[in-house]
Amino acid sequence: MPKSKIKYIVISDIHLGAYNSLLTYIEEFPDPVKDSDRFKVNPQKTSPALAELLNCLKHIVHSVNGTSKPPQFILLGDVLELALGDINEASMTFERFLEIAYKETKHHFSESILYIPGNHDHHLWETAREKQYMDYIANLKPNQYINQTWHTTKMINPDFIQSDLLTGILRRNKKLKRAEAVIAYPNLEIPSKNGKRSVFLTHGHFLENIYSLMSTVQRILLPEIDDDPDAPKRNRSVWSKMNDYNPFKRAKEITSPKSIYVLERENFAWIDFFWSTLGRSGKVGTGIGLIYDMLQDTKAVGKLAQNVSAYLLRNLNLPFLLRILGIKWLLYKGFSYILTKIVVKVGQAERGMSDSVLSEEVVHNMDSYLSETLPAQWKAETQKIKREFPNDYTFIFGHTHKPFAVETQDLGLKISGKEVFNTGGWVVDTIQPMSSHGGAVLFIDEDANVASFKVYTEGELKPSFLVPDGKTNPMYETLVETIDLQNKKFGALSKSLEEEIRIRRRLLKVRIKE
Repeated sequence: MPKSKIKYIVISDIHLGAYNSLLTYIEEFPDPVKDSDRFKVNPQKTSPALAELLNCLKHIVHSVNGTSKPPQFILLGDVLELALGDINEASMTFERFLEIAYKETKHHFSESILYIPGNHDHHLWETAREKQYMDYIANLKPNQYINQTWHTTKMINPDFIQSDLLTGILRRNKKLKRAEAVIAYPNLEIPSKNGKRSVFLTHGHFLENIYSLMSTVQRILLPEIDDDPDAPKRNRSVWSKMNDYNPFKRAKEITSPKSIYVLERENFAWIDFFWSTLGRSGKVGTGIGLIYDMLQDTKAVGKLAQNVSAYLLRNLNLPFLLRILGIKWLLYKGFSYILTKIVVKVGQAERGMSDSVLSEEVVHNMDSYLSETLPAQWKAETQKIKREFPNDYTFIFGHTHKPFAVETQDLGLKISGKEVFNTGGWVVDTIQPMSSHGGAVLFIDEDANVASFKVYTEGELKPSFLVPDGKTNPMYETLVETIDLQNKKFGALSKSLEEEIRIRRRLLKVRIKE
C-alpha cells in the first residue's frame, strides 16, 4: 500500500478560553479568600496539555511528511469559546495555540487555517458573513437591485470568507505576518485527487433538535407559512374539518427543514444568541455559565427548578379553601418536577451526558442529514457542472465530545457503507468520569483517506490510531507503520492530560457548590 502524506489536520471542540477546557491554562490558588477565587483562567500562559499535544502533532507531521508541503489545520467548530467565556480570553488562548504551533522557523503547519464554526463560536461566522455582504453591496452599481443576505458558504468549491478577527490574531504573531484564517459554514466537501471519493465535514450541531428549535416553533404556531401559495386549494369536507378537533387524533410530527439554507436562515439568530453571545453578557453571562455547570448535579437542578416555580406561583391568588388544602404547595411541587425533567433533558443533551456513542435523536437526524440535507445542497451547487453525488464518502463531525470511527450501519443508521468519524472534545463536562468522552485529531490525505489519532478518553488515556473495524486505508497504514506511540512524547501528553482532567474536576465541584 503506497505511503500517504498528511494534507489536512482536523480538530474541534477545544473551547479555548473556557474554564473546563484542557487546552486552556487554569491557575490554582491554594489559599483563596473564598472558594470561587481558587481557580482562574490565565490566557497569557500555555496549558501543559496544549503544548504536549502540539509537540506530538509536529512529531507525527515531520515523521510522515518529511520535507513535503505542510498540512493545513481545519478547525471544526467550538474552537474559540464564545458562549461561556469572554472573547479576550478566547483570543489570547488562541494566541497560545499559535505560539506553540508555529514556534519553529520552518513551519510544520500551513499558515492558512480553515475554520468551520460550530454553535459555541457561531458568531465568527456571523461577523464574516456580514462582512461578505457589505463587500457585495459596495461593489454594486448605484440603484442596482440588492439581493437578500445568504447564510451559508458553498459546500463544493467553497467561497471562503476571510475572518478579520482570526486573521488579526494570527498576524499579531511575528512569524505569521502573511497568515490568514478563512471560514466555511456549515458544510464542506474535500474531494479525492481523482474526484471519486469525498470527505464531508460539519461541526454537527444541526444533528440535535435544539439547534433547529425556531423552525419547530414556527411550524407549530404558524404552520400556514409553510403552505405552498402556488399549490391548488382543495375543498375540505365538514368531517375533515371536524377531525381537526378530535382529541384522540395522533399529533402530526413536526420535522425540521431538510435544506441547510433554510435551517440556518431560520435558526441563526437563536444559535448566535444562546450559544455564541449570551454567555458574554456580563453578570447574566456568568449566571448562564453557572447554570450550565449545575445541570449535571441533581440537587443543583432541583434548586433551579424550585426558584423558577416559586417565582411563577408567587402572585397566584387562590381561594381560601384551596389554600387550606395546600393546592399551591402541590402546584409548586408539580412545576418543580416538570421543570427539572425539561431542564435536565435540554442541558444534558447538549453535552451528551451518557456513555452511549450517540442518542436516538442524533442517529435519526444524521440519517436525514446524510440522505437528504447533503445531497440537496450538492444538487443545488452542481446544476451547472453536473457532478454526481459520490457513492463513496466519509462523514466527519464533532460537537458530541465523543471520539469514534465506525461505519454508518454500526450506529444504527439506515444509510449503510459510509465511514463516520467524530473528533471528540477537549473539555471536562462532568464531575463523574464519562468513559466515552475524549479528544481525537483526524488526518486526511490527498486521496480523501481519513484516520483518527484518538488521543484520550476519560476511560483510557492511552493514544491510538483508529479507522472503522475491519477497514484500512493508506493514511491509517502510514501512521501505524511510521509512528511509535510508545515514544516518550506521547507518554508526556497522556500524563499532562491526566493532571489537567483532575484540576477541571476540582474546579467544577467548586462552581457547582457556589
